Formats: sequence, structure tokens, C-alpha cells
Amino acid sequence: MEKRDHRDPKNWIPRDLFAAYLGPRSDDMLAYYDKALSKKNPLLMSFSPLAFFLLPAWLGLRQQWAMWATLTGLVGVLPFIERALGIAIPNGAFVGTGVAMGMMARGFLLVSANAHYSKLVRQGLSGVDLLEALSPSSVHDGHAL
Repeated sequence: MEKRDHRDPKNWIPRDLFAAYLGPRSDDMLAYYDKALSKKNPLLMSFSPLAFFLLPAWLGLRQQWAMWATLTGLVGVLPFIERALGIAIPNGAFVGTGVAMGMMARGFLLVSANAHYSKLVRQGLSGVDLLEALSPSSVHDGHAL
């Protein structure tokens, strides 16, 4: 099977399927999709107040559980690692990482949707089956994964 280039916009999730993946009230994400498509880059800097100031809440709202678990796990575990190793990670590192992740949160969501779409296409899904598999209820409760 031919490997798909994930950077090529023709291999991205189509806009209508991305809208289905996101669910209702996602106009801001669809505007981001259009901008990313025009620039041919899914990871653009973009300001979302909730993602910027409350990234774990935004990740939970968008049901990006793997990234949420990684972020909150690191924040919870790093103090113990610092103490065990006798080192101190500067607070600026956490702030800088949080700012960068908050500014790229929409891009992370688009990349996640593209990866999920590619996986479903490789499994042979198309049409209504693909739309159903990408809908928020099936995507985020694990049925389509």
C-alpha cells in the first residue's frame, strides 16, 4: 500500500468530515482549518483563550485524552523526579512549554484528526461508515479507535 504524505493537504481530512469530527459550535476550528489548508501547514500558531490559559481544560473539552494525560502526568510527576535527582527545572521552562502548546493546540487537534482519518481510510472505510466513525460520539468514546 502506498504511504500517504501527511504534510500534503490533499491527504488531510476533508473539511466536512473535520466538522463532523469536531461536532457542533466549531466555527473557530473550521476557520483554523481553512487557514492551515491555505498555508499547507497543520501546525500554525493560533490564539484560543481557553487553550492558552487553561490548556488541560481545552484538551478535555476537545477530548484529546492522550495529550491531556501526558501533560497532566508530567506536571504531576516532574516534581518527584526533580527531588529524586536533586535538580531543579526552571519555572520558565514550564511557562514556555505551556505557551507554545496553548498557541499550537488547534494544530494538535487538526493533526490528531488527520491521523485518525488516515487510519480509518487505511482500514477501508468510506462514505457513511467513515462519517459515522468520525462523529464525536464514536471517535471520543473509543468505538472507532
